[in-house]
Amino acid sequence: MSKSKFNQLTNHVYWFSPDETTDRPVLGAIAGTSGTLIVDAGNSTAHAGLFLDELAKNGIAPPKYLVLTHWHWDHVFGTAAFNIPSFATQETKRIVEEMAGWDWSDQALDARVEAGIEIEFCRDMIKKELPDRSSLVLKPPDIAFTHEIEIDLGDVTCQVVHVGGDHASDHSVVYIPQDKVVFLGDCLSPDLYNGPRYYTIQKLFPLLDKIVGFEADYYLFGHDPEPAPLSELQAFANWLRVIGRTVQEMGNNQERIHRELEAAFERPLDEDDLEGIEEFLAGLGGRGAK
Repeated sequence: MSKSKFNQLTNHVYWFSPDETTDRPVLGAIAGTSGTLIVDAGNSTAHAGLFLDELAKNGIAPPKYLVLTHWHWDHVFGTAAFNIPSFATQETKRIVEEMAGWDWSDQALDARVEAGIEIEFCRDMIKKELPDRSSLVLKPPDIAFTHEIEIDLGDVTCQVVHVGGDHASDHSVVYIPQDKVVFLGDCLSPDLYNGPRYYTIQKLFPLLDKIVGFEADYYLFGHDPEPAPLSELQAFANWLRVIGRTVQEMGNNQERIHRELEAAFERPLDEDDLEGIEEFLAGLGGRGAK
């Protein structure tokens, strides 16, 4: 049974909460007078179907457009549930087109993990969400853009903006100016696919400036159970900046890093702090800056 809940955030914005059981992310809907835009396709047609059922049950206008924030499986495996025009960056389109031709059998998934192309966590979640993938169909985006595209829904507009980041270089966010809401997807997460999880200040800091620069009141992260108000987003961005700058200045001197951060935060370091330090240490030397 799905743990996801259907929610309304603002006049035009609805969202379906994540379910960590099989790594189902947040799905979004922006409903205007001329139709509804869907944010991300979900990690299966079953996941997408539940969201579509909730939209219909709550009298939301039928979906007119679909936006994919990035190529990761949990955001694109539900594309076959949508027979509507879809948008994504050119890079997202290229990767999903490539993925559409892959073998998704257990043996092929295991082989890609062995080769370092896939990670164990995603392999395991794919098998759990979709034990039988013999009929899996991936529909690549119809319309690709490079930097930004604006989609008019009548009384509300959606700005789809390419922001990149360590997590996925193709990543976009969806900004709804009238409602002051941003669907962030996973753009503020570390890289998961290239060895130990890591952040680089070369990619993260410009991304933080861009995200905080939106005139928004609420931000929806791809796997968080509740929207984050602006104050929470700003605090998270500041936390990342402080850890990133300290690690960059101190290098691998962890004792000094810990001492400096305890002084900066005016408290003992917790588990999240230590994980953040490790992620920035793993990204030292410009890793992932290309």
